[in-house]
Amino acid sequence: MGTKMLVPALFCVLMGFAVAIPPEDFRSNLEFFDYSSNVAEPAYRLVNNVYPTDVKVNLDNINLEEARFTGSVEMIVIVRENDLHQISMHQNNLIITRISVVNNTNGENVQMRSPSPFTQDSYYELLHLHFALPLVAGSYTINIDYTGTINRNPLDRGFYRGYYYYENTLRYYATTQFQPYHARKAFPCFDEPQFKSRYTISITRPRTLGPSYSNMAISSTEDLGNSIRETFYPTPIISAYLVAFHVSDFVPTTVTTTNRRPFSIISRQGVTEQHSYAAEIGVEITNQLDDYLGIEYHEMGQGQIMKNDHIALPDFPSGAMENWGMVNYREAYLLYDPANTNLINKIFIATIMAHELGHKWFGNLVTCFWWSNLWLNESFASYFEYFAAHWADPHLELADQFVVDYVHSALNADASPSATPMNWTNVEDNPTITAHFSTTSYAKGASVLRMLEHLVGARNFRNALRHYLKDNAYGIGTPVLMYRAFEKAIAEDYAFQRDFPEADIGAVFDSWVQTWFSVVMVNRTASTGGIVVTQRRYQLSGTIPDQMWQIPLSWTEQRHLDFSSTKPKAILSTPSAPYPSEAGDNFVIFNIQQSGLYRVNYDDDNWKAIASYLNSNNRERIHKLNRAQIVNDVLHFIRSEDIDKTLGFEVLDFLRSETDYYVWNGALTQLDWIRRRFEHSPRAHAAFTSYLLGLMNNVINHLGYDERPNDSTSTILNRIQILNFACNIGHSGCISNSLEKWNNFKENNVAVPVNLRRHVYCTGLREGDRSDYDLLFNTYNSSQNTADMVVMLRALACTKDQEALTHYLQQSMHSDLIRIHDRTNAFSFALQGNLENVQFVIRFLRSNYITIRNTYGGEARLNICINAVAAFLNTFEAITEFQQWVYDSQIGLGGSFNVAVGVVNSAMANLEWGANTSLEIFNFVSTRGASSAIFASSFLILAAMLIQLLR
Repeated sequence: MGTKMLVPALFCVLMGFAVAIPPEDFRSNLEFFDYSSNVAEPAYRLVNNVYPTDVKVNLDNINLEEARFTGSVEMIVIVRENDLHQISMHQNNLIITRISVVNNTNGENVQMRSPSPFTQDSYYELLHLHFALPLVAGSYTINIDYTGTINRNPLDRGFYRGYYYYENTLRYYATTQFQPYHARKAFPCFDEPQFKSRYTISITRPRTLGPSYSNMAISSTEDLGNSIRETFYPTPIISAYLVAFHVSDFVPTTVTTTNRRPFSIISRQGVTEQHSYAAEIGVEITNQLDDYLGIEYHEMGQGQIMKNDHIALPDFPSGAMENWGMVNYREAYLLYDPANTNLINKIFIATIMAHELGHKWFGNLVTCFWWSNLWLNESFASYFEYFAAHWADPHLELADQFVVDYVHSALNADASPSATPMNWTNVEDNPTITAHFSTTSYAKGASVLRMLEHLVGARNFRNALRHYLKDNAYGIGTPVLMYRAFEKAIAEDYAFQRDFPEADIGAVFDSWVQTWFSVVMVNRTASTGGIVVTQRRYQLSGTIPDQMWQIPLSWTEQRHLDFSSTKPKAILSTPSAPYPSEAGDNFVIFNIQQSGLYRVNYDDDNWKAIASYLNSNNRERIHKLNRAQIVNDVLHFIRSEDIDKTLGFEVLDFLRSETDYYVWNGALTQLDWIRRRFEHSPRAHAAFTSYLLGLMNNVINHLGYDERPNDSTSTILNRIQILNFACNIGHSGCISNSLEKWNNFKENNVAVPVNLRRHVYCTGLREGDRSDYDLLFNTYNSSQNTADMVVMLRALACTKDQEALTHYLQQSMHSDLIRIHDRTNAFSFALQGNLENVQFVIRFLRSNYITIRNTYGGEARLNICINAVAAFLNTFEAITEFQQWVYDSQIGLGGSFNVAVGVVNSAMANLEWGANTSLEIFNFVSTRGASSAIFASSFLILAAMLIQLLR
């Protein structure tokens, strides 16, 4: 790294990890540090010496056009110690108009301090109640009146406003997204997961709107003339972030008629015919989870029947939100139209519903103590996202897809030196809370759970979850309580104790929760058959710290290949350990069906034996998930230089014969990453592209260009991924067939088959002109299925017409046709759609970054766009031009400056990797001849870059 880049980068790293310090004018107002309060230090947190038990929230005068409302809160709190001078709670952007406090022991009003009975702290988002005399321990009722605004930007979350058109009329709705710390924008509250209360919601809405929705069913309705007041039954005991309400003219489809098990899909008017699939799969997922966890969802209401409402929202900042009784979804993730929703999105509807329903037990019934323990919510929901949906519909093949979707993504994300552990103690303010909603808490945590299930067995795993839920229902969960539940389940299973007499399941679990993930190094001596297994932390780059895991090991040997049992044979709890194996030619393969969350690297001889076997007719005797594991591991080892590159590509050469979806899924992203690293050298790039096309020839011929009636889920998914990649890298047959389908759509109005649209639409626009763009844009504009609209939004960015691309990017900033939650996607699609457009798109970012920040939804959204550029700065000229803009625009970029510096450094590292490794890869994939001349020039280019950056 050059000096010019190093200093700003180091400065930004230091700034990025500093604890946020309020300005001095804020410090002068922090009086609560001078006397007893329920505020922790630093003041982002509250302590539980004051605890709310019952909260009534009344929302009145809701005006959707002007985006405002008034509200009141009646809150019963328990003060748990004497001599408390102040009670604090959260609020954000509310105007408090009145506060009173009553001592419930004697019914008397508590005297507030004069002249300042309360103060508001906008920095820490707190409301402080000050008392004339200290409180004694006991029960108090706090009454607060306030006014609030309905956020016009859905990305701001809280209580926000969205819109849609029906019968050419603009219509507004208001709904909520409170996780993780946004309930305070709608009402004063104790806005941390550890504080769980019973909430009673009352909403007064205009008569012109339909019935409102909240967590519970409506208990009473009052006619107030121009408005209607609806009061809902009290919730079970929940955290504030799970409270939800919705005001609109939406309409429901109720799919069960029994009072005991209600289930509804709710959406804007005009799309109710798209409710049926979500209703069908959602009911079945609920039934499966009821049976598996032994606690019925509808019986969780503590005296009331729990509703099971699922609401599709045109504008929603997240994918979905698990509010008890009222789950919110982005429309594309709930509404299904067989004619316009592809299989990928159909699967996503099933999995996201399973995820949110899984939260009803993990997150709602038992809630993580603090966001540092977020995995106790999200890892279990992510586990059930695949497996509960698989139980509901095995034809979706989700149990196997879990490996290539979640295990591989977890391993990839955790290979970064900046990755965080599942239990991340550095969660102390709003930015770090948001950062922890990451691959670590979702994919990695779910993968750890799957590994534990294979270790302890399906029955013990289920019993452990049942113990955890029943022992902590309506309360707070911690990692220790989870470990105890597993220990309790194991104590009931003598077979497990016989197999693993020394195992401490809590310690096994904790070793994965507190650290990253490992690579298992396997060295086999052919003459003796002995295996030595060593563990270490795996990273793609950087200094590797010393760490230790308790790793469940499973393996099979060539002479007795058996991939049917995923039960581990041993637990590796030391840095290395020996294991027996038969001598001679007898390779080993570890991690059966990739049931464990670790990569596996072998000695060269074992790799060569595996490569030979994979290139034989016996290839399919190795389980498809292990073939997927092998290609994914090898490609990462090539990136991290943990395997000889020629040997690595010899292992991968079996892909010429491979036709399985899972294997290709494990390979494509990493193969494309390597291909992109050669863009600075056109001849190398062309040679590697030619190599990839050769690898893919057989699988393309096997799949064909058209869907067949009896195709399995994985076959359809394979065709989608293979043809999309093949068309993108210039496969002539794919391009020709796509253009035939596109022209038939363009000229004869023959719909493109729904599962082929992504690559057909993109190819049509990439090879077409402005008329092709206009046709697809008009189709996008008239669509009523948002999942299909996202497919078209991606394809629109494939145009090579720069006026059309300008129109596309301008629409992303200034048009309601592209929803605010899709705008960063639109920018990323513009980078991905057509390689020759990349520099145009980057120039557009440089010229319009302030407008992008304002119209895309703030600095965080601008950062997404800047980060997206890193993968596309693949030449020295492009990097230096971008770097110059970064430093010239430092003041305007503000907080995004350090993100942009990180992009420059990342792009330089990528380019350096390509220059350093190209020769070895090129010598394998290309015809022999001029390789040394090509790559001699690559090294000279790299040297020149480094010299200039060091000046």
